[in-house]
Amino acid sequence: MKTDAEKDAKAVATVMKGLEQDRMKLLNRQPFIGAVLMHLELAPTTDATLCPTAMTDGLTVYVNCKFYAGLDAEERLFVLAHETWHCVMLHFARLQSRDRAYFNVAADLEIHFILSKENMKEPFVLPHDPEWDGLSAEEIYEKLRKPDHAGTSGGRRSKGISASDGGGFDRHVYRSGADDEKTVEKLRRIVIHSAQLAERRQGSLPAHVSAVVEKLRKPELNWKELLKQFVTSCYGGSRRWLPPARRYVGMGLYLQSRRSERLEAVLAVDTSGSTMNDLPQFFAELSGLLRSFGNYELTVIHCDCEVQHAETFSDARPLPRDRKWTSFGNGGTSFVPPFEYVKTHGLRPQVFIYLTDGCGEAPETSPPYPVLWVLTHDGEAPAKWGRCIKLKDGTDDKI
Repeated sequence: MKTDAEKDAKAVATVMKGLEQDRMKLLNRQPFIGAVLMHLELAPTTDATLCPTAMTDGLTVYVNCKFYAGLDAEERLFVLAHETWHCVMLHFARLQSRDRAYFNVAADLEIHFILSKENMKEPFVLPHDPEWDGLSAEEIYEKLRKPDHAGTSGGRRSKGISASDGGGFDRHVYRSGADDEKTVEKLRRIVIHSAQLAERRQGSLPAHVSAVVEKLRKPELNWKELLKQFVTSCYGGSRRWLPPARRYVGMGLYLQSRRSERLEAVLAVDTSGSTMNDLPQFFAELSGLLRSFGNYELTVIHCDCEVQHAETFSDARPLPRDRKWTSFGNGGTSFVPPFEYVKTHGLRPQVFIYLTDGCGEAPETSPPYPVLWVLTHDGEAPAKWGRCIKLKDGTDDKI
């Protein structure tokens, strides 16, 4: 009698053979997504706790053997295409601070609309509004989060898939940091190369595929990346790769030495009302960035037509995670007072950031320190000096 381990090994080998055959079928039927899948690793598993249906971390496609064996030939192709599109759309890197379960559903629906154009057989369709076709996962996420949301289109629940399991059709593994950046860049190259191969074979790509590939060919930096680049450049770009502390080298410990210089930063917030919704996420991103410098001090100035409130945070006094932001003022707008505040209080910022809609009077001349204007989606640059980045409308993080 075979042991459970032997049964599992046989199931994995059988499903692996089927996966490889299905991958070739997908390559012949859909050259672009099939070519992308050829660059991904296939990993069948019998561990339902790890993977009850299918999932991906961006570079590997995992499938549950029992689940996959229960699908018919067309449904298996759909599952492989579905997971591959998660990689193409970089969903693993787009979660941000959103609720994981809701974003899983939103990401699955974004792919549902893509694959519906390919006329593939979908084993499970999440409830949705047909008018969401063409929306990004971030935009669908906002629709799902509305209290009055109710799906107007349903799908059959089959093959043991649970909509509550992981929040959607499948599960996603979200990654961040350096590994995330490396995976994004690797996938970008894979997608572009796969598109070139498909174009040679087909002559042209379908419009919905071409639009996605074009964005990856000319990637936009989101405001978080541009913020990081600006602050880092103002600090000389030398905060990274510090030499190890010498006192520990003799002990065989290579510990990063602590930089003695302190990064001085000022954040001015236009409290006219248009920026308050963006403030929590923006401040969280800025705070995380400053913490990576180690030694910093951040002065936050709330201002409408005059300075209404000012407070200071630092590595020794970080912002509480449960901080609730209060809008001070909400009168007219002038951008002059925060710069005067810096001067009269003897502050010497290495970076000055102003979060605003751009509607107001700014100083005629630039101050003796770098300034970054972070504008709301409909904002306009209030001055001819300083650098500007703009937040797009809706939930997109691009600028």
